[in-house]
Amino acid sequence: MRLKIQELNVYIVVRNGDRVLVLRRKDGLWEFPGGGVDWGEDPEQAAKRELREETGIIPNAPFSLIGVTSAVYKKGENDKHSVYLVYETRTEKTDVFLSGEHNEYRWLNKMEASFLKYGLNAEPIIHMI
Repeated sequence: MRLKIQELNVYIVVRNGDRVLVLRRKDGLWEFPGGGVDWGEDPEQAAKRELREETGIIPNAPFSLIGVTSAVYKKGENDKHSVYLVYETRTEKTDVFLSGEHNEYRWLNKMEASFLKYGLNAEPIIHMI
């Protein structure tokens, strides 16, 4: 029996001047730092946690909610509806310490970032930056 799973996630657009941080997944697609909101966790706190876990960045700037996006897709034997809250923050730090989820990072301006190939969930975020 197919299960219908709904999940809440966060993405973070990290700015350094006119550039944004993008991460390359092991499958070659690009995305923004982010991930799932744990049960009972505040979404903004989840965004801060995911950014720290995936990049080592702990910005001093506030986080602002800049958009919401969602995708419905099949994953294995289940149907998923993923809702993404998109936050934005700024940092002066450009050194990134990648977790095992990604194998490359780049700081790119909007035009440069628009030429990369993104995963289904991250693609709509390009239009928000």
